[in-house]
Amino acid sequence: MVLKKELAACSRSKRSLSQRLCETETNMLAIVSKYQEELNLATAHENKVADEYARVYAEKEARGRVIDSLHQEETM
Repeated sequence: MVLKKELAACSRSKRSLSQRLCETETNMLAIVSKYQEELNLATAHENKVADEYARVYAEKEARGRVIDSLHQEETM
């Protein structure tokens, strides 16, 4: 009889631990999802900044070529 009670207690404990594990897994997945979303936003921002830098640099280079061209025309 004592073993039967212990077996029942172990079974309840096992179910409880299994439920807690499931809840923990769900919470962890939510946290991972949240940080994945933040990472995606940061990556998108990084790409936007890189694109803007490339655009500004290209404009600077184009202006430099125009200025050089004008200087060459003046010296002719």
